[in-house]
Amino acid sequence: MDNVAFLELFEPNSQALRMGLVLRELVFSSFSDVNESIVGGAKVKLALYSRGEKNNVLCGIQQGSADSCMLYVHHVDTISHKRLKFSGSGKHAKRIKFSDENEIFEEDITWLFKLVKDKAPF
Repeated sequence: MDNVAFLELFEPNSQALRMGLVLRELVFSSFSDVNESIVGGAKVKLALYSRGEKNNVLCGIQQGSADSCMLYVHHVDTISHKRLKFSGSGKHAKRIKFSDENEIFEEDITWLFKLVKDKAPF
């Protein structure tokens, strides 16, 4: 777990960074034996969380536009939840955009991560 590399994904002292840290903590508390890797280039970077091999991705975190934070989850095709609003039509991952730290409810994220764990083949 490289704190410096994760912090460099975000604008310093940003709301997106604070949200990213909250989500990151939930990732580590929800998944056992999870590995973090920072991927991407100069413009697009994100933290991916995998189990076993790097290709066994469970979820990811990235700074979004306008000081938002993006959470990507793999292995969940469709979902209906009153607070978690999925966007985009990603082939490999579904995306949730958080614009404010008050939108991140621990019980919602841990519920979502349980779905990911139940559906992930590894």
